Amino acid sequence: MLNVSFTALAVATAVSAVHADTIETITVYSSRQAQPVEQALNSVSVLGRADIEARQAPDLPALLNQLPGVTISRDGGRGQNSGIFLRGGNTGHTLVLVDGVRTGSATLGISSLAMIPLDMIERLEVIRGPRAAWYGSDAVAGVIAITTRQAQQTEFNLATGSYGLLETDLALQHRQGDLRLHANVGYSRADGFDVQPELDPDKDGYWQRFAKLGADYDTELGRFSWHSHINSGRYDFDTAWGSEDRSAVLQRSHVLGWQHQVAASQHQLQLSRNLDADTTFGPDSQSPFQTWRDEANYQLNQQLNAEWSVLLGANWYQEEVAKNEPDYDVSSRTNRALFSGIHYQSEQWLLEIAGRQDRFSQYGTERTWQLAAGYYFTEQWLFRVSRGTAFKAPSFNELYWPGFGNPELRPEESLSDEIALRYSGHQLQSELVLFDREVTNLIQGIDQVENVRLARIQGAEYSLSWQQTRWQHQLGYTWLDARNEQTEEPLVRRPKHSVNLRTQLQIEQWSAFATLDYQSSTFQGFDWNSNANYADLGGFTLLGVGGSYRLNPNWLLRFKLDNLTDKTYQTSIGYATAGRNLGLRLSYQGF
Repeated sequence: MLNVSFTALAVATAVSAVHADTIETITVYSSRQAQPVEQALNSVSVLGRADIEARQAPDLPALLNQLPGVTISRDGGRGQNSGIFLRGGNTGHTLVLVDGVRTGSATLGISSLAMIPLDMIERLEVIRGPRAAWYGSDAVAGVIAITTRQAQQTEFNLATGSYGLLETDLALQHRQGDLRLHANVGYSRADGFDVQPELDPDKDGYWQRFAKLGADYDTELGRFSWHSHINSGRYDFDTAWGSEDRSAVLQRSHVLGWQHQVAASQHQLQLSRNLDADTTFGPDSQSPFQTWRDEANYQLNQQLNAEWSVLLGANWYQEEVAKNEPDYDVSSRTNRALFSGIHYQSEQWLLEIAGRQDRFSQYGTERTWQLAAGYYFTEQWLFRVSRGTAFKAPSFNELYWPGFGNPELRPEESLSDEIALRYSGHQLQSELVLFDREVTNLIQGIDQVENVRLARIQGAEYSLSWQQTRWQHQLGYTWLDARNEQTEEPLVRRPKHSVNLRTQLQIEQWSAFATLDYQSSTFQGFDWNSNANYADLGGFTLLGVGGSYRLNPNWLLRFKLDNLTDKTYQTSIGYATAGRNLGLRLSYQGF
């Protein structure tokens, strides 16, 4: 999708480095235009580069798992597959954007988050709730919007840790008049641990390298931008099927952008081409899967007056896929979309109306809409309600896999309601959200997939952020009731209760923090070997501590100890997780 605004992004990046008491945090992707998070008519978590570094998460799934409404299910350690359940939705019900570009495998229908390096991320937005009226397919449960690094100075990081971890990255920038160049390269590897001890007693590690190069150029005709990045790696895993136990991942993207502000009109155009490839291999065979996606976006933001604004846009993308023999009956598809939105803002009222029409070459037209309104009781208290529809297009595997796919499949569709109360104060921010979503035409099957299921997902989220002198506290709690309406069984891997707590103390050059993460028991589905349901996985509580010490204005030393009590737990049945592990990181920032 569209990189909503280069100017807005620059403002948002600057906000990340400034204390929250002085400048508002900006969301860029929530409704395709920049606005303070406090005025967004949905739930948004925004992490800038400073926030990402301060949390010291080992990888992107672990970072996401610290946020309200997000549950991660891991098939092992770093690099291995991770499922994301945003507000109880399936992994494929979350759209992942990288620099505004739709990403992920069109064969599997999901994005691989485990192999997106944190050192490549400048900014992260997690938008909870349906966004299909703005972004089309996949945005059923929400959107994860990643902005890659655009260093403002020279930055260098070197890290080591348990399980043979070694990481390093370097970010550079150069400005010459109206031209700015930026680059970022990095490498990481780890020996890992045994993911499934009962299958293959070995260590399952990974390695990864990435590079990005880009430029921005300001002219009287607007800002022109270009960047390309490549991310490649390999991870080991254990399997009971065949001899393939390694997977090579390649993600590559090229993006051209233009933005121009003329009076009250802002024009934006973005062209992109990206590749998502995953090749599973072993001593006897290999199974490659590839998705090429070409995309074009245009967007016009028109400010009508102080209260009303209109947004109009068009989106086109084409997906081409390939795998090992036999190939799919159909190997490409095209989508054309038009979308529009209206925003209203006064001293007490907020209003958002959005609609989109997608036309797929495979199965016709999908129409989605979003209605949201908010009312300020006082300057700090906002009450808001929303209703919206969303859909997810079937993947190529579900449509055309020989002997399994069903070309008659319809998209999964949803209707969501949300009601929330938010407090935004000088030192304290808090939000309580109740949500209800029905998903129809869910795709399932053993011999052949079909649209059969109805799922109902209800829940509540509470988030609290409190700052006082040297202390910062953050609390997130999610209650979830996600179930198959036909069988009354819970949906797999969704905990009913989850809690995330983080508290931090800053004293001159020192900072220290402690974390607590709790997850209740989870239903794991049906075991075909025993012809009965798996036993539920038990709940668990994980503790962590960490901190940093500033050696001088340029050098910073960080340290973290995860799983402090060496807890043995699982989030996906049969897959081990990391025990107690230590990480050290040395960072340099200069000019």
